[in-house]
Amino acid sequence: MESTITQFQNAKRQSTRETSYTFVLEGHPPETLTDNQRGQWYITFGYKQKKNKADYNLDLLKHLSCDFAQLLNRTDLSDCLLNVKGTYMAVHRCVLAARSNTFSAIMSGNNSRLDPDIKKGLETSVKNNKLVISIDKTLPEIMKQVIIFMYTAKCQLDERNAYGLLDAAGRYDIKSLKEYTSQFLVNDIKIDNVLKYLGIAYKYDSKLLTQKCIDYFIDNGREVMDRKELWESFSKDHKGIVADLVYWTVNKDEYRQEIAQPQLHSQW
Repeated sequence: MESTITQFQNAKRQSTRETSYTFVLEGHPPETLTDNQRGQWYITFGYKQKKNKADYNLDLLKHLSCDFAQLLNRTDLSDCLLNVKGTYMAVHRCVLAARSNTFSAIMSGNNSRLDPDIKKGLETSVKNNKLVISIDKTLPEIMKQVIIFMYTAKCQLDERNAYGLLDAAGRYDIKSLKEYTSQFLVNDIKIDNVLKYLGIAYKYDSKLLTQKCIDYFIDNGREVMDRKELWESFSKDHKGIVADLVYWTVNKDEYRQEIAQPQLHSQW
C-alpha cells in the first residue's frame, strides 16, 4: 500500500498537469489587471467519512493547494509583479514573503542581510502603485514553476529543470523546494554530473544531495577524475570541496559511520 507521502506526491504531479495558470502576463503588464474571479471555482470532493485520519488530512492538503492555485490566478488581487527577464508574473506579496526568506527580506526592507550575489540579481521599483521585483538570475520557465510551488507545494519537476529549480530554491531560500528537488536529483547522480551537483549542494547547503554525491564519489572517484576537463575545472574553482572529497575517500568508513546517524543531519 502506498504511504500517505507517496499518495500526496502523486496527487501533486497529477494536479499540476491539470491546472491552467494565468498569472504569467503577455508582454508588459496592463495598468489595471482584470478580475479573474470568473475563472475561480471551488472544488468540492465532499468531506466524506474517511477510513483513517491520514486520508482525511490528505484531502485537507488537496483543498488547500487547490485554493491557493485559484488565488494565483486572481491577478486582480495581485499587489506585486515579478519581471523575469522581460516576462511579467502577477503575484501576492504575503504568499512570497511566507514561502521565501529572500522575498521576505526584500519586502520588509531587510535585504541588506542577503548574500551579495543573490542581492545583485534582484532589483525593486514601483509601477502603477505595485512593487516590481526584477529578476535576472532565473529563467522565466523556471521561475514560473517556482511560483506555482510557492502557492501549491507542487510543480513540474523533471530531468530538464530539476537543477534550475534547486538553484532557484537556494537563491530564494525556499526550504521545501530545496528538499523536493534534492530528493529528485539524488536519483540522477552520474559520472558526468556529480561534480555539478556537488557544487550547488555545497553552495546552498543541501545536506542530502551533498551526502549522496560524496558517497557516489567515494565509489566512483577514479572514473570521475578521468573526465579530465571537468575535474580540472572543478578542482580549480572548488578547492575546499576537493579537499573534502579526498579526505572522505581516504576515510570512507568514518564517513559512512557518520552519515548513518541521521539525527545529526538536517533534512535540508
